[in-house]
Amino acid sequence: MRRAEFADQHDRLDDLYRVKNPWDFTDPREKWRFEETNRILLREFGQIGTLLEVGCAEGHQTAYLMHACRQLYGFDVSERAVRRAKRRCPDAILAAGDMASAACIAAGPKRFDVVVACEVLYYVKDIGANLRRLTQLGRGCLISYYDLDCFRERIDGELACIDIAGHEIIRCKDRSWSVVWWRNRQNAFL
Repeated sequence: MRRAEFADQHDRLDDLYRVKNPWDFTDPREKWRFEETNRILLREFGQIGTLLEVGCAEGHQTAYLMHACRQLYGFDVSERAVRRAKRRCPDAILAAGDMASAACIAAGPKRFDVVVACEVLYYVKDIGANLRRLTQLGRGCLISYYDLDCFRERIDGELACIDIAGHEIIRCKDRSWSVVWWRNRQNAFL
């Protein structure tokens, strides 16, 4: 994960975007993950009005997510990545920043219909705080993360405080990802 795990190292993440597509999102396995994520989103939430994508990167998954919603808002901590995402997805409302500072959050609705954070939680120091923020921002939430023991231990432990609606593992060849979703209720966090 490029030595930025669980650390809020925004500068390090931005540096990775000195090269285009540092995560190899054009790999067929990643494209398949994008399609499967959309399949789950549409099955669980139906066609979505407003969607907030946390960690939009260069917009590879954004391009897929736009088919599941009427209006997509997104942000990433990397200004370089957001510039590329805006070229890839000109109809999306994208900004550089984090969950506390991204202008697209302020420009969006008071609460988004769904908030998506795919392949993001490994890069934040306080997973629980970020999950709480996702829940505040959205009526529904969906996260995904690479299905490895080191990530499951950290992320699944934090998810224990959420009233999870569903969990699915998606697989493609030698990779697998956990996908978890929930609906925001008063008691989403016990």
